[in-house]
Amino acid sequence: MKSHIRQSLIWDYMEDGAEEIERLIHATFTNSLTQGLSEQELARMWALDLHWISPDSASEIIESLCQTGWLIRSEGLITPDPRIGSSPPPLGWTPMVRRLMNPPSFTPNHTQIDTSRSKTKINEPKIELSSSQDYPPDWAEASIKPIISWISKESGLTQKEVVRRAQRKRRALGPVTLWLSLSLVAREQGLDMDKIIELIGEPN
Repeated sequence: MKSHIRQSLIWDYMEDGAEEIERLIHATFTNSLTQGLSEQELARMWALDLHWISPDSASEIIESLCQTGWLIRSEGLITPDPRIGSSPPPLGWTPMVRRLMNPPSFTPNHTQIDTSRSKTKINEPKIELSSSQDYPPDWAEASIKPIISWISKESGLTQKEVVRRAQRKRRALGPVTLWLSLSLVAREQGLDMDKIIELIGEPN
């Protein structure tokens, strides 16, 4: 009996750890699970951009996830195993580092089971100027291009980099509008938020 309980607890931990990793991977990588990042880019994203993990822990977690089969190193890039199920994190989610430090080995069957249990249809988040059913209606849609242009001009970042950072925040935060994620980028750069509010305008 005790052995059965112990095995059940271990299985629960493994499932929780696997789900945590799936959420991390979903929040980290863009629309295509085959798009790779260098180890430095990945560590910088987790540690400096999202403030989820310390730089030392980020490197250790990357190594652990590669060793256990969740991530794949190839030609200087790191990609997730393409068989990993889609598990978008809830709003406000941050990873539990202790689970990521000692990840269970990746098994395709686990992620397939998790995916089949999901009751909601998963749509990968996309950055685009038109509205998407994955996000709330964006009444400030017309102001998106001026906001991107202004942030780029004032911060010195390229427009492509501004959009990339907004995209990353949108993936991490979940169902937020594009103008809000751009506002967060502007605040991060120390820009005048009153100007952002002016560019956004008032809802109709």
